[in-house]
Amino acid sequence: MMLIRSGQLVGGVALLAGAVVLGGCGEESVTDESGRLIDPIVIGETGTHPGQFVYPRAMDVYLERQPAIAVVIDKTARMQTINLETGEQVGEVLMPIFDRGMPTGVTVGVSLFDRDQLAAYVPDTHEHRVLMYALPLDGSGPDFEFGVYGEGEGEFIYPTDVIVRADQDGVYELMISEYGGNDRISRYLVERDGDEVQLVWNGQIGTASETVDGSDGEVALSRPQSIGLWMNDGVEELVVVDSAHHRVGRVGLDGELIAWYASDHDPDFAPMKFPYGVKVFGSIGLISEFGGNVVRMIDLKTGKTLEMFGVAGRGDGELATPWASGIWDNRLVILDSGNNRIQMIPYLFMGFCGGG
Repeated sequence: MMLIRSGQLVGGVALLAGAVVLGGCGEESVTDESGRLIDPIVIGETGTHPGQFVYPRAMDVYLERQPAIAVVIDKTARMQTINLETGEQVGEVLMPIFDRGMPTGVTVGVSLFDRDQLAAYVPDTHEHRVLMYALPLDGSGPDFEFGVYGEGEGEFIYPTDVIVRADQDGVYELMISEYGGNDRISRYLVERDGDEVQLVWNGQIGTASETVDGSDGEVALSRPQSIGLWMNDGVEELVVVDSAHHRVGRVGLDGELIAWYASDHDPDFAPMKFPYGVKVFGSIGLISEFGGNVVRMIDLKTGKTLEMFGVAGRGDGELATPWASGIWDNRLVILDSGNNRIQMIPYLFMGFCGGG
């Protein structure tokens, strides 16, 4: 698989070395007046071969190892690892069961079994469970699986995302979001007995909403599609994308609401429309809007929209139902799901207007 820029095939490493144009806060813009990404780097195309995608709905970018890798899962039930420097596939595995549907999320974090090993945690949405695969992928089955269908402790309907909390001793807690009637974030403590790992229920954050606006509870949720953690002045907060209510929330780890940033919060910009993805960098939140065909950058302290990237369309620089985004080497990395590709643009994020 080769990288594409402005419709031309070019060599990956040479292209990336010459493509860094920093933007933001008075720097050169990386979008035109319509919001279209200028001169994007494109990875992938439609297909089932290595480096190709069929409606990818899950992505995480991890930087703790070199080279930088994007983990991507599409509707062929394949999880691929893609080298962002070259666009080449470097690993692949097929989900063990996908009769009812495919995953809609993935998180890279420390392995449950080895604090020095990275792993991909897959909320296997339509199979009502969470899987863990050691990285790099070697084609084998999951190293750990957890969950069954249901509404109780250790049970899921449609899990969507995983937060991996770890310290110097390894992973000590998983936080798992889900929808379909549960619509909550469940917390599980990690307990070990030798080589055995067990997840123990540690409560939940949020309840299922039965209203169109979430007014039936402070943290009433309708499809919490993605979750992240933000260290706000030394205090950890949960950032949750409440997709069907078109809003992003800040919630304490005690479950108490801090703030909602909803459709009418920032009248100078278009309202949020089915936000599906969230990635936290410093005090910046990157919100991938499935319904808005855009990636929105917000100030997590105020909810103010700082920038919007992309417009609806099929051409280079245009987006169709993006599910996820990330940052690599001062580049915005967007999973352009409806166009079966990844798009990247250079952007100076760290220190952006006080964020980072």
